[in-house]
Amino acid sequence: MDDLYLFCCVVEEGSLLAASRKLQLPVSTMSRRLSALESRLNTRLLEKQGRELVATASGLEAFERLRSGMESVESGFGQLLSQSQHVTGSIKLALPHNFYRGFVADVIEEFLSRYPEVSIDLVLSQEQVIPQSDRDLLMTFDLSEMQDMIARPLFEAKHAFFASPEYLNSVGRIDSLDDLMPLNWISVDHVVDLPVYEGEQLIEIIHIKPRLVVNDIMSVCRAVENGLGIASLPLRHVHQEMNVVRVLPQYHRSARQAYLVYKQRRYQPKALTLLIDALLEGVKKMVHLK
Repeated sequence: MDDLYLFCCVVEEGSLLAASRKLQLPVSTMSRRLSALESRLNTRLLEKQGRELVATASGLEAFERLRSGMESVESGFGQLLSQSQHVTGSIKLALPHNFYRGFVADVIEEFLSRYPEVSIDLVLSQEQVIPQSDRDLLMTFDLSEMQDMIARPLFEAKHAFFASPEYLNSVGRIDSLDDLMPLNWISVDHVVDLPVYEGEQLIEIIHIKPRLVVNDIMSVCRAVENGLGIASLPLRHVHQEMNVVRVLPQYHRSARQAYLVYKQRRYQPKALTLLIDALLEGVKKMVHLK
């Protein structure tokens, strides 16, 4: 069928070169396939006229018999493509507030503008909302309950240790990792064992006792600025205007990997597939810019 389509295209376009341009195929490939078609049919369909190939009498007869069928095939595939490009449906996306503000708000708004028949139900929460259907998405750092899901890496959040000058004055000098452990820690989760690295090398796993656990990174930053304690903060959330100082700057916490999670499904709704691609590409650009 493919080779018959190539043959009809050559006749319609009037030359092998014009047909190759239309189909974006090399002339050598088309010539080889057309020769093979003639051998299989044991019929000469094209002949040289000057520097071009034109239809023989048998070729013209074959073209007339095939043309209406090829047009029907083209029309059918055109309708199928049109239907596949028609994107509709609803999607549920769960993610933390800071993910939305920092990474995906623009992506979501652009996606909705591009696909006016798609609706998105946004759940902004630090709590895990595990995907239940083939139209659910989750952005998270925690894959502990996602064994049966697809998890696509989004970005890495690099962390270091920060406290306010006032808090540091109240606790005295901090010269070693041992000095960190008894401090008042502020955390976004209940993790108490923190891997500490120097460069790429794991130095030690320190055990901490959080005084305050609040599941929002911006609230953690505020508590640190107000002198309530020390925290492991993502570097991208720390800026010069903040009332914080980096503690033991030679060390850092292991980077946290964020994921886009959804149910494994062979035939995924097109709206979900397109949104996944948009989120992955949008976050990649955002991280690169920052």
